[in-house]
Amino acid sequence: MMPNSIQAAAKIPLLDIDEERNAIRRWQDHGDREALTLLLRSHARQAWSMAARWTDNPVHLEDLAAEGVIGLIRAADNFDLGQDVRFSTYAAWWVMNGVSAAAARIRSVIDVPPRAVTEMRSGRLADEDNTVITMAMQGIVALDAPVGDGTHSLLDALVSSDLTPEETAAAESLHDVQRRLIAKAMSGLNAQEAEIIRRRRLQAVPETLEDLADAMNMTRDRLRQVERRAMTRLRRFLLDNGFQRAMLN
Repeated sequence: MMPNSIQAAAKIPLLDIDEERNAIRRWQDHGDREALTLLLRSHARQAWSMAARWTDNPVHLEDLAAEGVIGLIRAADNFDLGQDVRFSTYAAWWVMNGVSAAAARIRSVIDVPPRAVTEMRSGRLADEDNTVITMAMQGIVALDAPVGDGTHSLLDALVSSDLTPEETAAAESLHDVQRRLIAKAMSGLNAQEAEIIRRRRLQAVPETLEDLADAMNMTRDRLRQVERRAMTRLRRFLLDNGFQRAMLN
């Protein structure tokens, strides 16, 4: 049975590295559900902890924790036993992705993309965008109504743009996993495709179709064809490895 509270999850001892890897191997190679349950129970605190960062509503907390556990299962499915990394470190991306997507669905009156919620909580949006997203999630339009001398609103008192240390660490971990996944996806392209994607998609100032076609001695139609093919392969890889569709727009 999975723990049904943060307190219960915290009482379950963590597996040591050999036990952890043995459980993952038994699950991946033989579909051993007992091994998966052992792994999930040991790391359930990770799902509950992430859920608690996204809500203080007990009605939503259990639902978000359940999404975090689903993230742990996906991490167990995809964990590479050849890598020298603990399961909890690898699973952090999957847990955050599952919980953040669920939080956007549960709390929003308006459908807010998970990427927008994550960027808001990471402090990467302008104040105006933060305000719009927060209002949509809370479903209370009147929060922007001026109070007092008219220079502040209730929203000013309720919303803080400062990140907690836990949120900062989680955001940094998320970005690190994203960078590694993109690098791995790029390694599956041939040299020409990778060069086109880097110069057209990954630079701060992308090169125009015309300039890059001239530089690579290609027609614009041929370059456009190669770019579409490469982007299709990249999107398929990233979606298979936990990216949300909204994050790939």
